[in-house]
Amino acid sequence: MGIEKYTSEPRKIDFPQELVFSKLSNLNNLEQFVSADKIEELNKKGVDTKGFKVEDFSASEDHCSFTISPVGNVGIEIVEREPFKTIKFQGEKSVPFPVTLWVQLAEIDENNCKIRLTLHAELNIMIKMMVGKYLETGIEKMTEMLTTIDYSTE
Repeated sequence: MGIEKYTSEPRKIDFPQELVFSKLSNLNNLEQFVSADKIEELNKKGVDTKGFKVEDFSASEDHCSFTISPVGNVGIEIVEREPFKTIKFQGEKSVPFPVTLWVQLAEIDENNCKIRLTLHAELNIMIKMMVGKYLETGIEKMTEMLTTIDYSTE
């Protein structure tokens, strides 16, 4: 088994870094990003969300769990926050393989920032061959989705 790293391209978000950090660092806010209505809205904006469906969502500030097709039950928790720069998430035992996701934010100016996601996944060679391309594509789609959110709303 080896740790594989998948990193998205940095993308611009048209909101201040502090607002983006505040929204993403509270997992209670995640449900509004993965609701069926939000997924449909993203499709209309041209974001490819084909096959992305989340059900049975529950959350607290530091933890959430949900069912996502085709993966199954997933639990995620925030393990570290560096205000207004980094949020580190870790998959719980329900995730099929050990995984850590870093959300990195960098200020462009007082009204804009950049976001980049980095996924570290402990994969054996067989699993890497089966899911590696999906993880690579998925990290880019997730980053793109995060650029379309209105971070100013509660």
